[in-house]
Amino acid sequence: MGRTHAARSLVLFLFLMLVAGIAQAQQTQPAETSGEKTVMGTQLCSNCHLDIFNTFKKSAHGIGQDPRSPEGKEGCENCHGPGSEHAIAAGGKGVGDLVLFNDKVPAEQQNAVCLKCHTQGVVALWHSGIHEAKSLACISCHKIHSSNPKLLTHATESDTCSPCHHDIQAQLERTSHHPIREGKLQCSSCHNPHGTTTAKLISANSVNEKCYECHAEKRGPFVFEHPPVRENCLNCHEPHGSSHETLLVGRVPYLCQRCHSGSLHVGLLYTTPQGVPPDTAYSQQLLGVIPLAQLYYRACNNCHVNIHGSNSPSGRNWHR
Repeated sequence: MGRTHAARSLVLFLFLMLVAGIAQAQQTQPAETSGEKTVMGTQLCSNCHLDIFNTFKKSAHGIGQDPRSPEGKEGCENCHGPGSEHAIAAGGKGVGDLVLFNDKVPAEQQNAVCLKCHTQGVVALWHSGIHEAKSLACISCHKIHSSNPKLLTHATESDTCSPCHHDIQAQLERTSHHPIREGKLQCSSCHNPHGTTTAKLISANSVNEKCYECHAEKRGPFVFEHPPVRENCLNCHEPHGSSHETLLVGRVPYLCQRCHSGSLHVGLLYTTPQGVPPDTAYSQQLLGVIPLAQLYYRACNNCHVNIHGSNSPSGRNWHR
């Protein structure tokens, strides 16, 4: 009788252990068998994507000590989504329904992933910028696993921007240019590509305010101001590059003559005596009958040196 009771107790104990084991197995059952995806960890991704993993770890996204970075959260799957189905299927393009970043995926869908973290600072106005309006994706300029500064697709900002902005790249090759190609300035020194409230993505309230950041001596206020200077620096200057000195949009005095026209001033080209038809005067100038105005000191700023403004009591005409 005692042996029977002991046998029954053993059977009951084994039954209870079996039930408990099944319950525990159900609790710890991988989500992929229940139709749900789970996060597998960056280390598992590295088994197949070692080259990408090594680059990722060197980037700002791969700083595990920073809780704001993808590596500080869920690693690769923070951006690509849970990879359990992809891993169980032994990988393959498009397997596991991972979030991909390429030209086949709509830009809005890709950008939504980036904007989960990047919502402040220079990207705060992304939805107001021309790049977003043109349906550009973040990966058009940035490469998630890049080791370049700011995760750019190219080593420098100018090389990243130039594939779309060919005209600007051509201007930077001109004789007079801002030192971008020398590396002293970058495109983002004046522009915020992620969006601004100003035209041309200028990272200031106006063009003049941006120029004054480096050219403070031109700011003023002056007692005698030059109206086109006060209005907009771009009235006279081409910021990216010019074939004329000091980034001017035209050669002096032609540039000045856009606003200042008249006669009998040695600084004006093709000046003609009063009453002489221009064609006749030009012919006489070529023959030496009338002196060529071009032979004189024709640069307006030979005399009007304080062209941006003057505080001198005798500076109404911006003279020396």
